[in-house]
Amino acid sequence: MTGDENVKLAIFDIDGTLTNTNRVDDGCFVRALSEAHAITGINTDWATYPHTTDSGITLQIFQERFGRDPEAHELAKFKSCFLNLLNERYNSNPSSFTEIAGASVALTRLKREYDWAVAIATGCWRESALLKLRAAKIDIDGIPTAFAEDGLSREEILLAAVSQSLEQYQLSSFGKIVSIGDGLWDVRTARRLGFAFLGIGSGHA
Repeated sequence: MTGDENVKLAIFDIDGTLTNTNRVDDGCFVRALSEAHAITGINTDWATYPHTTDSGITLQIFQERFGRDPEAHELAKFKSCFLNLLNERYNSNPSSFTEIAGASVALTRLKREYDWAVAIATGCWRESALLKLRAAKIDIDGIPTAFAEDGLSREEILLAAVSQSLEQYQLSSFGKIVSIGDGLWDVRTARRLGFAFLGIGSGHA
């Protein structure tokens, strides 16, 4: 990677951007809350949460239902249940874990460009994100990646991805940073951070 400050960074989201997994992710997340902690009837309009990340949503739901943050063992139980449900869904219906058309090609193409660097920043838990990428056969080997474990807010997660990218590509700054996502929260996050934004859309509006 060149040391030219004009190198640009493209940061990709996962669900709805690289993988067509919004529906299966939502379903397993809600079911895991019910099975692990008997939490039902939650608000699934994720855009209304202060932090649209697995960590932020889980924290708010626990605060609303129990008046406190989740304890470490409760969080571990929920994450384990969530991951098991995703695995079960993949084993029973692999077609629920496809790539967004052109995602792999876009990643491969950008990785070959001398003036572009690539990173991934997702509000998903690490293990669930990696499962979905593997299931969709998207290779992210060598790409800096930040997850819900890296921050409560999407801003924190994107900044973690930028920090990892600067270190990996041995640069002091990027000439431009482009966030690529599919949700309203992605647009808002990019605006707050002063990043350019490229929206991914498919299906019904």
